Amino acid sequence: MRKTILIVAICIQTVCFGQVNYKYYSRTELEQDLAFFSEKLTSIHPIFLDKALRSAWDDKLLVMRKDLKDSMTQNEFYLLLAPSLASINDGHSYIRMPFDQRILYTKAGGRAFPFLVDIIDSKILIAQYCGDDSTLFTGGEEIIRINGVSSKDMVIEMQKLFGGSSIANRQKAVADNFRFYIWMFYGFERDYDLIIKNKQNESLQVSVPGITSEQYQRNIKRFPSKKNELYSFSIDSTKKSSILKIKSFGQLESFCAYADSAFSVINKYRIQNLIIDIRGNGGGRSVVVDSLMNFITDKPYSQYRKIEIRVSQALKERYKEKYPDRYEWIKNYEIDELVVQEMNQTLPLNCKLRFVGNLFLLTDKTTASAAATFAGLFKELKLGVIIGEETGGTIGYYGDYWDISTPNTAITFYISPKRFIQFGGTDLDRGVIPDYLVRNNEDSIIKFAYIRRNRQN
Repeated sequence: MRKTILIVAICIQTVCFGQVNYKYYSRTELEQDLAFFSEKLTSIHPIFLDKALRSAWDDKLLVMRKDLKDSMTQNEFYLLLAPSLASINDGHSYIRMPFDQRILYTKAGGRAFPFLVDIIDSKILIAQYCGDDSTLFTGGEEIIRINGVSSKDMVIEMQKLFGGSSIANRQKAVADNFRFYIWMFYGFERDYDLIIKNKQNESLQVSVPGITSEQYQRNIKRFPSKKNELYSFSIDSTKKSSILKIKSFGQLESFCAYADSAFSVINKYRIQNLIIDIRGNGGGRSVVVDSLMNFITDKPYSQYRKIEIRVSQALKERYKEKYPDRYEWIKNYEIDELVVQEMNQTLPLNCKLRFVGNLFLLTDKTTASAAATFAGLFKELKLGVIIGEETGGTIGYYGDYWDISTPNTAITFYISPKRFIQFGGTDLDRGVIPDYLVRNNEDSIIKFAYIRRNRQN
């Protein structure tokens, strides 16, 4: 039986919200930007050295040209370009969502979707309600429909904006921007008629008003601040095990300070079991992975089996300007030559705080890029036991991307000029497969890790 709840907004002050005059671009400008985008992509990305893929792209480009209107906004053009780039299935090559129209809209008092959401297995779940009455939703309710549109259909359409083999990572990107996408895709602005399923599995019909930017900024403060630390460290009550939670390999300086502090404590208490948790870690920099390796092994290693670089004119110009040493190496190669970079062995630094006990690594389907590379290296060197889900990052992937902007619409896109093949498996389209596959459901992976720890000790 479906229950109906009507939430009425009592407005103390009325915001007069009128038509926003967005900038429209002419067909000539759009054709120029489409040609610019296509030329950069196909001349830089290694995937387009494949003649069949290049031919398929040319066919796609013809369709996109036909879909151009006589005039389009920046958002409309973005929604045309983004799925095309996502179709090459490279998680590091994508188009950044533009905010120009959104800024104009919010400044004019426009209203927006009043929820922050999580998307798990294509289900949209309420993370936080940002409307004025904080008691209406507790979080965790599933949204089934919004203004008559199936939430699953929304997720299917929105995730087409992102490439990569990891559905979980694509849906996470959608969740992070859902408040903007629901407006961009469907034009939903004022009121939201929802069908939700509560924690008792009851279907409820709910009507909520949209909120202004001012309401959002005010109401978000009532929630406990989320822990956005890149790293956390804990020791269990027995003083035998510790957990290092690493959410990103993006910042070298902060990671080094964290690692020095954490491993000093580990050494002081003579911890026997170290659990390194990289679930949800989307990657970062190879040099940060090297820094962690100093603390857990003395074995020489290379992070990748192979790195291939497509030589392009844009690559030569970029290297000449920013990386003169790389330019000296690449300058004599022909355009469109695929160059294999020499793989040097890295010898971990002599570290007095190096851990010598039992190592466990926790992964999930959002572990990607440099984090998945670390997982593959961990497996290759047999440093310990891997527990959790297959990584979202695959054994073969494109990366080392840089940003370029279209000349008229100022849409920024990212292109990868390199292909990396890491360790951890032989199927290039699969991730690193753990020694023990455990679904990431609340504390399930941590609990299993402690079971394995007890058996190993």
